[in-house]
Amino acid sequence: MLVGACLSGAAGGSPASASHAAACVAALKAQEADLAESVKAGELREPALLKVVRSGVAIIGTQYLAGLREGEARELFKSAEHDFHALSPDEAQARQSACLQEGEALYSKASPLEQSLISTAAQRRVRRLTAAG
Repeated sequence: MLVGACLSGAAGGSPASASHAAACVAALKAQEADLAESVKAGELREPALLKVVRSGVAIIGTQYLAGLREGEARELFKSAEHDFHALSPDEAQARQSACLQEGEALYSKASPLEQSLISTAAQRRVRRLTAAG
């Protein structure tokens, strides 16, 4: 992933464990799905959706930079997604909030070039999520 290759400074120290990152990505993906449906329904939630997607992209990028490979990432994500759906609504919301803050912190520490790459990838994903059909 190009974003991962360019996130040299975004981690700001040691990256989170791959399982923690997968848990965050699963939480943010659930949140982005809800937000995308709101946007498709005509609600003005696209800025919130973009922030959630951007956070996920930043977290994913740091893990690829740390050496996580796609096959391993998919397995971790599948397990994390299952675990996320088992959380209570309060626990799920708390995880989403913490992961959003973590992703935004990674994004804010990124260089301008890295931020541009993250934003471009996030905007592309938002367009796919909100496309009619």
